[in-house]
Amino acid sequence: MLTPVGDGTLALQLSNQCSNQSVIYVECTPRECGKTILDSSRIVGGTDARVGAWPWIASLYYNGRQVCGASLLNNEWLVSAAHCVYGRNLIPSNWRAVLGMHDSSNLTYPPAKSIWIDQIVINPHYNRRTKDSDIAMMHLEVSVNYTDYIQPMCLPESVQSFPTGLNCSIAGWGRTESGGPVPNILQEARVPLISNEKCQQQMPEYNITHSMICAGYEEGGVDTCQGDSGGPLMCQQEDRWYLTGVTSFGYGCAQPQRPGVYARVTTFTEWIQSFLT
Repeated sequence: MLTPVGDGTLALQLSNQCSNQSVIYVECTPRECGKTILDSSRIVGGTDARVGAWPWIASLYYNGRQVCGASLLNNEWLVSAAHCVYGRNLIPSNWRAVLGMHDSSNLTYPPAKSIWIDQIVINPHYNRRTKDSDIAMMHLEVSVNYTDYIQPMCLPESVQSFPTGLNCSIAGWGRTESGGPVPNILQEARVPLISNEKCQQQMPEYNITHSMICAGYEEGGVDTCQGDSGGPLMCQQEDRWYLTGVTSFGYGCAQPQRPGVYARVTTFTEWIQSFLT
């Protein structure tokens, strides 16, 4: 059972990466968005992430059940997928976000924080049938204190480009195969971006719009899966990780010539930014 916390945290003897000194500390200011304490080098076909690898990833719980992922953009707001919360957004307090979690069976290392949600805003253009504009904002009831393991991700500029073929990262606690088991440890994997034209050819059942971005291997084998929805597609540019996509949908999991489809965040930068300012 997860217990939500407010501002209170335990002081730990750790190397404070924010000040590069060994101190007793409770919180730290963000280094810069999209940076971690690690030098970066199931998700189907993934591997266990290292502790602290993705400090902006949150796990969303609805009525106590782990259902989706999200990304932290500042100390108050998360971004996730609209389909995760659609029909379940009228009572935001049914939702909790767990931040800083690595192992869902152990919330003490690193110290995770579980915080209630008090506001959910689904993008007004979200279309449940076509899956277009599959993005939503979720507000934390209590502002989270940054630690080495809880940091914000970078929001890309609306004109920022993420070229086809760029290898990006996905991560989450979703199933490690379609209909398969759910891991305790955060899973991560790399996937290349593909063009919308190629994605449309490989996903003819859907209309791949400009507000979507796709990633995956021709041979399959690596993909997001059930439970990863709302989590990030992360691309690194100039030593920072940017929220490039929000996990939206696919055809099964990790099938050949069936890429994962994500909400293209640059399409929604101005809308997202309106909540952060």
